[in-house]
This record gives sequence, structure tokens and C-alpha cells, in this order.
Amino acid sequence: MSWKFSFWTPGNCPEADGATFGCASHGLAGPGIWRDPLVSCSVSAPARFPGEAVAGRYADVLVQLGQITLVPRAAIVLFSRGTGVEHFLEQWRKLFPQLPVAGGAAARGAGQERGELLPAAEDVAVLLLADGSWRAETLNLHDDGPVWAFQADGPRTITQLRRPGDNAWQPAAAIFRTCQVKSGRENADCESITWSDLNGRNLHCSFAGESLQTGADLPADGQLRLRTVPRMFAPKKFRHFCAEPNALVFGCAGLRSLLDAPVETGQGSIAGFMFGELVTLAGRPQFGNLMAVRLLRK
Repeated sequence: MSWKFSFWTPGNCPEADGATFGCASHGLAGPGIWRDPLVSCSVSAPARFPGEAVAGRYADVLVQLGQITLVPRAAIVLFSRGTGVEHFLEQWRKLFPQLPVAGGAAARGAGQERGELLPAAEDVAVLLLADGSWRAETLNLHDDGPVWAFQADGPRTITQLRRPGDNAWQPAAAIFRTCQVKSGRENADCESITWSDLNGRNLHCSFAGESLQTGADLPADGQLRLRTVPRMFAPKKFRHFCAEPNALVFGCAGLRSLLDAPVETGQGSIAGFMFGELVTLAGRPQFGNLMAVRLLRK
């Protein structure tokens, strides 16, 4: 069947009609459209997307995907929250190792534990596209910086940091605060300065006592790269990325704080802002933060 793709602001989910695929977004953009997250609104791509949708719990969706006879040309994958994503992607890559994919975790409004999806799902909704030739392109606004070694307490908590070759570990929060000061950032700025893995997948961090909490899983190699972007350059880079016609753009909600004016997309394109986005790096879909991905026809 043919699907309509939509973004809407949290709390304004359209009525399920069996033909709409989409998610809540922390504000949205389109040609001549720029809406704040608190405004009740939605936007839909003008093109339709022939394909097959599967939605539900992670385990159930993976079983159904393994039984589908459709040979997909690309996929849009939307999550109700940013937990459990990495395990799902491990299994996804076994099923669809070379498939172009874009998406991310739906935005949540005040008091919401999960972001809204259509079709409604506890964990994940997948739209397998049935025709066309597609590519997924990823944008990292932030420039490379020095590499640090880290210690962790679980998959998303950085406890200690040190530069390679140094003997002494130091509390992660203190190190990041020092990096903010040296680069001229305010204490609350965790968007124009951030960490990434060595493949360029950004990890938004927030302070948690002497530790740092990340919005996506830490890399297994114990290394992070500090990355920064001047606020004066970030809007231009993101606007250029959104200007491509006939694209679905999934940006990070954290990027909105770096934009000094409304963003307009290319004709036929729409953009949403996610609580974590599904980016492609080294040929693999991965869950990251403070980045953007666009899906468009070749």
C-alpha cells in the first residue's frame, strides 16, 4: 500500500487512519514552514511512500521482519524512546546489512514516557519502502578535536576521562566543564561542544554528579573525541543540508538550540527534530545525537 509520512508536535498525534506513518517531532520545518515544539501542528511530505509497515515491541517486530517477503529498497525506522535501540539495530543489520535507512526516536512532550508513533507502537515502527533507489546521508556539524580515553559505569555513563598517555584519571564532569571553559562555552552548552566516537557518531551528554550521562550508547573501544562547532557556522551547515528537494530530514532536537533563525527545507522536503537520530556511518545504521540524516531518491 501507499503511505503518507508525517511529523507532528508532541501531543498532537493525528487520528490513526491506517495509511499514515510518522512520529512526534520537537518542532518541524518544510517549505515556508517553521514551527515551535509547543505549537499544535503537523506537516506531511507531498510524496507517497509505497511499502509495508510493521510496528510493535522490539522482539515482535524483528520476528515479523524476518518473515516479510518484500525485498525493500530502503527503510524508515522510528522509535518511541531512545532505549533498547542499539540491541534492535544489531539484529536489524543481520536482516538488512546494506539497506539505506533513516529515522530516530520520537520527541516527547511534558509528562510523556514515550514519543508518539504512527502506526502506534510500544517500541518501534518500521516502514519498508517497496520501490525506487534511495540513499541515506548523514551530517555531523561538529569539527574534530582531541581524543580522550574514558571509563564507564554501564552503556551510557562516563565516569572518568584522561588523555591518552596520561596516568591519572579525572572525574568526567570536571573534565567536560574545563573543556567548556577553554572553548568559551557556557556551562549549560552541551550542544555546540560534545563527544563522539572515533567514527564520528556524536553523543549528547548531560551532567550527572561527577559523571556524564550520554544520549546513546558509548563505544566499546574506550575512546571518545571532543568535538565543537562555532555557533555562527552551525545554522548555515544545517540549512544547506535541509535545502535538498524531496528529502525526509531527521535532525536532533539538540540542534535547534544552535539555530539562530528559522530553517526552510527544499521543495517537497520536510524536517523533524528527534530525541536521537538513526545515522549511517561506515555503512552501518547507528543511534547517535546532535546530528542529522536525510533520506532521498538517487
